[in-house]
Amino acid sequence: MSASTRTPFTKATVLAVASAAALAAGAASAQTTVKFGVAAMSTSFTTSLMAGSNPEIYAKHGIKMDITDFRGNTNNCIAGVLSGAVDFCQVGSTSVSDAIQEGGNFRAVAIVTKPLGEIVLGAKQIARLGGVTAKSPLVDRVKAMKGLRITSSGQGTPHYLALDALMQVGGLSANDLKFRPLFDPVAMQESIRNDQIDGSLWTVGTLGNILADGTGVSWINMAAGEVPTVSPMPYTMVIAMNPYIEKNTPTIVRMRAALAESVTELAANPAKYSASVKAKYFPQMDQGAWDAGFKYIPTAFFPGATVPKSAWDYMLKLQAASTKKTYDKATYEKAVIPEAQLK
Repeated sequence: MSASTRTPFTKATVLAVASAAALAAGAASAQTTVKFGVAAMSTSFTTSLMAGSNPEIYAKHGIKMDITDFRGNTNNCIAGVLSGAVDFCQVGSTSVSDAIQEGGNFRAVAIVTKPLGEIVLGAKQIARLGGVTAKSPLVDRVKAMKGLRITSSGQGTPHYLALDALMQVGGLSANDLKFRPLFDPVAMQESIRNDQIDGSLWTVGTLGNILADGTGVSWINMAAGEVPTVSPMPYTMVIAMNPYIEKNTPTIVRMRAALAESVTELAANPAKYSASVKAKYFPQMDQGAWDAGFKYIPTAFFPGATVPKSAWDYMLKLQAASTKKTYDKATYEKAVIPEAQLK
């Protein structure tokens, strides 16, 4: 299944894998351990983290995930795939298209997350906005952000592209902000508390502690669908090296099936998986803040871990406008395995 031919998995392969899994169900020898990196410990990766909090879902498909947290460093996660330190890495979508455009010999094997950003402003900072509040029309909230000190991930990332697209709702752009990159949600919250910045854009719920104590206010919630223009954009995806894809087709098939089932399970039983994921990965987070953010998570994943071409093309359009690059090597057909393409 090379990058040049992009040969799809055959029905025979799928049937063979399914039969083998059924025959060996429950046997320890049937489990394939995959080294799986996540760019950060975030609810954006919930369906992957369920492999740790609820391993029985993945075990049904003969997969055991050994998860490595790259602590917010996307480049290290991608480097981990390139070096073989991990078999897969789940990262921001635009980091994938950038790396492929620059010659990275990998593709997306699963498209996972829809836009999950939330802009949180400090309550005392909002008091300086001349009467605009979190209940004001979206266009007024966007215009009120002009000149504010906002942090998020850097230029070219999904958060940044979503922020730029959001500002266009008010006839502005990200250049109209006093923007600086910051990747640490703890530092974001403390900076808002101390009036060092006005607000931050990060994954919904991760700034929940300052929402819980009233220091911060949810200003614009993309995860709640407040900004329809960014809704089609793929936010995170899982990548693997092309040689690995070629040699491990059955593993790819089973892992995709486990991811797809995780999406279905999460949507059907959100309270169950909210509790298990929080207990394993986010025990220190205020329960009220967690609940307020997590309620948007179950519907934030692409069914079947697939994405339509229109959504991929929209992402590349935003990315090209932001970076001034071309992405002819990272087109839908070249960068996404056929099984992750929504036909």
